[in-house]
Amino acid sequence: MNKISIVITVLESYSIVERQIKYFKSLNLPDNIEIIFMDDGSNPPISFPYHGLDNFNIYPTGDTRPWSQACARNRGAEIAQGDYLLMTDIDHILTREAIAAVENFSGDKMRFTRSYAVLDSNGKISQDPKTLFRYGLKKSYYKRKGLYVGRHTNTFVMKRSIYFEIGGYDEKFCNRPEGGNKGDAPFYWRYKRHCLAGKCEFEVVGPEIHTYPGLPLDPLGMFHTLKRYPKGE
Repeated sequence: MNKISIVITVLESYSIVERQIKYFKSLNLPDNIEIIFMDDGSNPPISFPYHGLDNFNIYPTGDTRPWSQACARNRGAEIAQGDYLLMTDIDHILTREAIAAVENFSGDKMRFTRSYAVLDSNGKISQDPKTLFRYGLKKSYYKRKGLYVGRHTNTFVMKRSIYFEIGGYDEKFCNRPEGGNKGDAPFYWRYKRHCLAGKCEFEVVGPEIHTYPGLPLDPLGMFHTLKRYPKGE
């Protein structure tokens, strides 16, 4: 079975981190899976010393540039011990089925289908529509598509060796307050060119995972805005 490093970048969003920890604890993951939270400059730093999880660590990036998620992902990949990197964000919920698929994966890259869900305060998954509406799922969207949401370039599994072969994430966006997740597309296209050159396999689609609804609106204020500095600074 593959040794997997789950790498999750996070900026503040403390209550969501606590819910994710409770959720991972309930999964009883085997020893071949490590969980790495990269604290992307939270103030105060994220700390949960009594989480009771094996193979779990929170590392600070030590980076205070306006947008340093690319740095956080690259540092997480450097720390990781797994043969495979499972990269995602704090607003995603990895299902046990998805993790099991990665354990038995022999390809180079996998992405996932997604549906809307949230973790409650006990770390349990909820897909109750009324709950999701409170978190920001629009009723008009639900009527048209239900809980379905498309795949996202920033949540994927990749062989760690290939991650470094294609140069990881481009950190040039770290100095740009408007950087957002613009680093995802260049990373994807470098991977695709690597595939076209015959150096790796094209991605496959794996099992379903979940994502919180409502972002970037975040009506309950559960997530950081991802803007490190107020506008104008």
